[in-house]
Amino acid sequence: MRQVDKLVVVQGPLRRDEEERRWYSEGASNCLVLTRRGRLLEPQPVFAPTSYRLLARQVSAAEARSFAVAHRFSHERPLP
Repeated sequence: MRQVDKLVVVQGPLRRDEEERRWYSEGASNCLVLTRRGRLLEPQPVFAPTSYRLLARQVSAAEARSFAVAHRFSHERPLP
């Protein structure tokens, strides 16, 4: 996992990539997204995002899960 230290914004909808999993906070006011290409993103807004903040690259599902739990995103939802 390679965390991104600077603010990088990815425009939505995602192109050449798709959301694979989401982790929601209590109340679903925030969430994290793991993409099929291994990017960890924070969508803005949570539902029907128009942009994403890039948090990390080259992230495995296990690393994303650990990151989500450590940051209190406890509700995991795999996407079809």
